[in-house]
Amino acid sequence: MKKAVIIILVSLICSANWAVAQKRRANPVKENYNTILPADIKNQKKPPFTKKVPGLKADTIIRDTLFIAVDTTKKHIKYPKLNSIIIGANIWDPLMRLMGQSYGGIGFSAELSMWNKLFPHIELGVGSANNTPEDMNFTYKGKTSLYGKIGARYNFTHNNTSDYQALLGLDFGYSNFKYSIENVTIDSDYWGEHITTSLLDQKSHATWAELSFSLRVKLISSISMGWSFIYHFKLSEKKNPQSTAWYIPGFGNRDAKVTGAFSVYYTLPIKKKGTKALEKDAYTGEPLKD
Repeated sequence: MKKAVIIILVSLICSANWAVAQKRRANPVKENYNTILPADIKNQKKPPFTKKVPGLKADTIIRDTLFIAVDTTKKHIKYPKLNSIIIGANIWDPLMRLMGQSYGGIGFSAELSMWNKLFPHIELGVGSANNTPEDMNFTYKGKTSLYGKIGARYNFTHNNTSDYQALLGLDFGYSNFKYSIENVTIDSDYWGEHITTSLLDQKSHATWAELSFSLRVKLISSISMGWSFIYHFKLSEKKNPQSTAWYIPGFGNRDAKVTGAFSVYYTLPIKKKGTKALEKDAYTGEPLKD
């Protein structure tokens, strides 16, 4: 009897195990691979090959790959107070006279570069004229006379290299000069003849103001050239009872409001201890390392 009971229990246990095995085989359970484990921030180490890239706030991680960093940092250059002396020659009028212009001269200038921003300016030159206007009855001769200008220019590109400059200028000019009006022909209806006369050694002086916009470009070494667009107007002028000056040295034709200039410059750097142009970050103001 006991043996029969034991056999029945063993059979029931085996049957139960077989049923469970069949159920597992019919309904397999997949492992969960999407479990997110909390990160151990306290013991987490900084990734290797970490490098700070200029212009980026966060660290840039470089791992087994070629990484090219583009430097987007804006730069500007801080110049010393006394940077250089610039000697120039305005050769616009000589070039125009070679092309047939009947008046003009030449001017020589000196400028002081302060911070590559402000350029106090002085110019001295000479001018003359020899013109017989078409359909007119006289010849105008302006004797070679001196003129002078003084003023300053502001460089809009002072934070960049001095090889290229865009300047806005204000100048005041003065000239004391002589002129003659020769071979003045007068027709006399009463006498029925032509009368010729001349007005010699007329003296006059004038002052004027100039607004200019200039562009300068470095050619080679210390030599550069520049173009200027000039708007000028007379402030005062001495007029003679019998005549008026047609040409004013340094100003040009009395009726012209707009003129130009073409100059060649030579830059003399001012070298002093501790006066070196310094590149700085335009955003932070900190010096940039080479």
